[in-house]
Amino acid sequence: MKLIISRNVYQTNNDFFKVINEMKNDIEGISIEVILTKDGIPIVMSPSTSDSLNSQIIKSIQSTNFNDITEYEVLTLSTTLNMLRGVIKKIIINFIPMSTVPLAQNIEAVNEFNKRQVEELYKVLDQYPDLNIYVSSISHNIIFHINNRHSNNKVGVIITPYETNYIDVDFYIFSPGLLSLPLLKQQLRFNKEVMVASRDCEDLMHIYNFFNTISNPERNIIFNATSFISNYPIIIYNLFN
Repeated sequence: MKLIISRNVYQTNNDFFKVINEMKNDIEGISIEVILTKDGIPIVMSPSTSDSLNSQIIKSIQSTNFNDITEYEVLTLSTTLNMLRGVIKKIIINFIPMSTVPLAQNIEAVNEFNKRQVEELYKVLDQYPDLNIYVSSISHNIIFHINNRHSNNKVGVIITPYETNYIDVDFYIFSPGLLSLPLLKQQLRFNKEVMVASRDCEDLMHIYNFFNTISNPERNIIFNATSFISNYPIIIYNLFN
C-alpha cells in the first residue's frame, strides 16, 4: 500500500518533522499546500491552521507580506524542503494560486498573472533539483505555465467537479467523492500515476466502500497502483490490512 502523509495531520512544526523522521521508512511521500504571500514568498501553512484552510485564511496570507504574518504559524517553502531533504522520497506540492477573478475575462492578463505566480514558485523549486518534487494545482492555467517550465518535476491536476475538461498530466489527484473506476483504469492504462486524497473519516469510509465494490483481481491491481494521501495514514492502512 502506497501511503502519502498529509501536512495537515500534526499540530506543530516540531511534531510534524519528528513523526516524518519516525515514519520515513513506512510512507511513500508527503503532501504539502503552498501559498504565495503578497511579496511573492511561497509558504507552507502550519497544520493548526491549514487543517481548516479556507478562502478567508488563504486571502489573508496572499494579501500580507511574509514578515507581517503574525496570526498564523508558517514556514517558507525553502525551509520546509531543506528539512525534508534526505528524509522523504516524494514531495507533492499542492500550489494554491491567487485568484484571477479581479482580472475578469482578460485572458492575456490572467496568463501573465499566473505566469508570474509560477515563476515565484520556481525561484524556490529550481534550487532543489535533487528532490523528487511533484507539483499539482486545481488550476489548468497554472498547470499550463508549470509545464512551460520544462522542469524535471512531475505535474498533476487536482480533479474537481467544476473543471470537466481533460488535461494530460503525469498524475491525477482525486477526492473520494469523485472516484471513478473507468477513469482510474484509463489513466493507469496510460501509465499515469493516480492518487486519492482524504481529509476525514467520512472520506476514508468512502474510499473503503469504493474499493470493496471492485472484484478481484482487478481490485488488487488498481489498489496497489494507487497512492493514498491522508491526514490519518495509520487508520487508512489498518482499513485495508
